[in-house]
Amino acid sequence: TYMWLKDVRPEVTLEKTYATKFMANHYLSWNVSNKLNLGFFESVVWTDTNNRGFDINFVNPIIFYRSVEFSSSSRSGNALLGITSKYKWNNNINLYAQFLLDEFSMGDMKSGDNSWKNKFGYQLGVKYYNAFEVKDLLLQLEYNHVRPYVYSHSAVITNYGHNNQSIGHQWGGNFEELVAIGRYHKGRYFADAKFTIGTRGLDFDTAEDSFNYGGNIYKSYDEKRPYDKGVKVGQGNKTSIFIADVQGGYLINPMTNLKFFGSFIYRNFDPTKETATTFKQSTTWFTIGLRSDIFNWYFDY
Repeated sequence: TYMWLKDVRPEVTLEKTYATKFMANHYLSWNVSNKLNLGFFESVVWTDTNNRGFDINFVNPIIFYRSVEFSSSSRSGNALLGITSKYKWNNNINLYAQFLLDEFSMGDMKSGDNSWKNKFGYQLGVKYYNAFEVKDLLLQLEYNHVRPYVYSHSAVITNYGHNNQSIGHQWGGNFEELVAIGRYHKGRYFADAKFTIGTRGLDFDTAEDSFNYGGNIYKSYDEKRPYDKGVKVGQGNKTSIFIADVQGGYLINPMTNLKFFGSFIYRNFDPTKETATTFKQSTTWFTIGLRSDIFNWYFDY
């Protein structure tokens, strides 16, 4: 997969033209057995330096071409590597996991001092189909953990972002979250619930504390790090987040997926310290309406 991305920050906008960058992605899926699947992925972002355009070196259909990045120049792109897995426990339970590697230092890993250089994330999850012998009831539990400075780069423009949004995870780096999902339908009636409990490490962005704690991917990880050792998830302005999204309804027309629905969304944002840009806030939405599910909307921010 190849992508054309934009950085819309004013400081990189030239003659009212947004800065351009590109992304190349590879994914290899391997069915090891009837129960186990392994996947391997890699992704590289690079900029349109000197009208470089889409670098032909990255047009490579074979996975694990990070060596191409280094041969082109070790600072020419921002690369991620990772592995996924899925195990079919039985006909009702699937286990899955992912591991993402942004940067890794063996020496720092062995030292056990939580160096900022060890930038990685992982995901653990389970899906339970026809849960508790209830037909069409799906339950899912997922845990995500991403260390500080993941998805960022020394050259901000080559971060994993597009149009001022993180494309790796909506929270950027420096977070952990637990997600619980339930879905059920019977005939034309349906109900869904999603609960997210998370912790983020945000920047204070004050005159007294302007350090980069690793959550904002639009900051260079080489600038204003408060420390190089003892780096952990939640450092900085530790913020607790809770999101509840519950909805139910009736499918009116299966051909167009026309539904009558009602939904309730509650979001609570609770930082340790309130600043001009980060403050405690609780938001509640009640919605009722008709819709055709042409698009999928996400409210996880």
